[in-house]
Amino acid sequence: MTELIQRLRVLVNRCRGLLPWDWMLLFNLKQSMKRNIAVVLCCMVLFSSCELLDITPKHVVSQEKAFNDVESYEMALNNVFRTMTTSVMTMQTTDYASDDFSVVVPGYAPTNYNIYNWDYQTQPQPSVWKYQYFLIANENVLIDNYFIVPAADEAEQAKIDQIYAQALGLRAWSLFNIVQLYAPHYNGQNGNEEGIPLKLKLELEYLRKAKLGEVYQQIFSDLEKAERLLTESEYAPSVNDKAYQFGLDAVRALRARVALFTNDLEMAKSASAHFINTELLNKENYWMLWEDQFGSLNKEILFMTHDLSDTDDAELIDYHVMYETNKVRLSGELMDSFSPGDVRQEASYIGPGQMPYKHVIPVNDRNDQMDRNLHYKHFRLAEQYLIYAEAVLPDDPEEAMRVLNILKAKRGAELLTTVPTMDDILEERRRELFAEGLRFYDLKRLSDEMNIVVERQDGTVLAPNSPLYIWEIPKEETNSNPYIN
Repeated sequence: MTELIQRLRVLVNRCRGLLPWDWMLLFNLKQSMKRNIAVVLCCMVLFSSCELLDITPKHVVSQEKAFNDVESYEMALNNVFRTMTTSVMTMQTTDYASDDFSVVVPGYAPTNYNIYNWDYQTQPQPSVWKYQYFLIANENVLIDNYFIVPAADEAEQAKIDQIYAQALGLRAWSLFNIVQLYAPHYNGQNGNEEGIPLKLKLELEYLRKAKLGEVYQQIFSDLEKAERLLTESEYAPSVNDKAYQFGLDAVRALRARVALFTNDLEMAKSASAHFINTELLNKENYWMLWEDQFGSLNKEILFMTHDLSDTDDAELIDYHVMYETNKVRLSGELMDSFSPGDVRQEASYIGPGQMPYKHVIPVNDRNDQMDRNLHYKHFRLAEQYLIYAEAVLPDDPEEAMRVLNILKAKRGAELLTTVPTMDDILEERRRELFAEGLRFYDLKRLSDEMNIVVERQDGTVLAPNSPLYIWEIPKEETNSNPYIN
C-alpha cells in the first residue's frame, strides 16, 4: 500500500490539470491498473451517441494487457500505424480536387469522382473526416494514459516517452490534415476565424469549432513537446525501423510543413534546415526511392507506412488499380512541365498514358513482373529541400536557387540560371510531390496570391478564395452535434 501511495503522489504531481475522467483512472489504480482502460473504453462504446466525433478506438489493448507495461503501450502505438495503412489515411484523395488530374470517372472509387467535381458531401467522402478523427481517438488513448504506464528503469521510461512523443506528433498531423480541408486557410493573421473541433480527450462530448489560432497553437504545442521528448530521451531507432516510426525526423518534417503553410517562414527554415545537408539520391539511383526502401543509399524517406501487399487490405491502397479502373490521367499541363532528361517522368514515376506509378513497381530491367509497392511515403527529403527554398526565398534568393538546383540536378532536370520566383518553387513542388496529397493544400494557400484558377472540362471553376476550398463537414456530424455550426 505504501508503494501504491508513493506512485499516486508522483502521478498527482505529473497530472495537474487533468479532467475528472483522468482522475477516475488514477483512483482505480488502487484496484487494478489492468482494468482501467478497458472499463473506460467499454463505457464509451455503450454511451456514445455522436456519429463521428465521439469515436471509440477499435482493436484497443485487451483488459488482460491494459497499459501495465511498456510492451502493451507500444502495441497500442503499433495499432495506430496499422490503422494508417488504409487508403483514406493517405490524404491522396485530396489530389482529385486539384489541377493535377485531367479526367476521372465514377467506378472503382466513386469518392474520387465526387471530389474531382468538388462535391464534398457525397458518400463515401465523409470517411476522410471520420477516419482522421478516428486516428485522433486512437492517439488520445496513448496521450491520455501516458501517466499510468509503469517504468522499471530509465531505459523503459525513455521508451515510454518516445511512444508518447510519437502519439503527440501523429495527433498534430491528424489535426493539420482536418483543418487544411475543413476550415479557411490560416495565414497567421486570421486566428479568430472558425477552425475545427479540437478533440483532445477520450471523454464523450459534443464540441464546438475551435478558433483557427487555437487549432494551430495545439498543433505546434504537440510538435514542440514531441521534439523535446524525443531529443531528451535520445531517440535512436535502428535503420530498418526508423522510417516506420513517427520519430524525430517525422516530427521536424511536419513542423516545417505546418510552419510553411502558416507563413511562419523562420520556423519553416529552421525545421527544414535539419535535412538539407542530407544527400538526395542521384539520377541513376532515383529508382531506389520507390523500389528499394531499405537500400543503404536511400536516405530520402523520412516516414512511411508498412507494406500491405500480403494482406486483405492490399486492394484498398493499390492506387495503380484505382487509376486503371477510373481512367485517371495526370494533366497535360503537368506532363509538359517536365524538362527533357527529368528522371521523374520515366517509368518508375509515371507510366504509359500519364498514369502515376508512385505506388507500384513496374516491369523493368530489375523486375520481371509488376509488383505492388505499398510503402506509402508520407514525408520525404525532397519536400524539405523545397520548404527550405521557399522559406529563404524572400531574404536570400541565391540560397533558394542553390538548394533548388541541388534537387533539380539530382532529378536530371534543367537547372535554374536566374534566382527563382514563387512560380518556380510551386511548379517544382508540383513535379516532385504530385499524387502525394499536397497539391490541393498548395492551391488553397497560394491561389489568391498567385491568381491560380482550376477549370474542369465541363466548365466548372475553382477560383482563388473560392468556398470550394473548404470541404463541407459531413451531414452525419452536423445532424448529431448541436454545437458544430
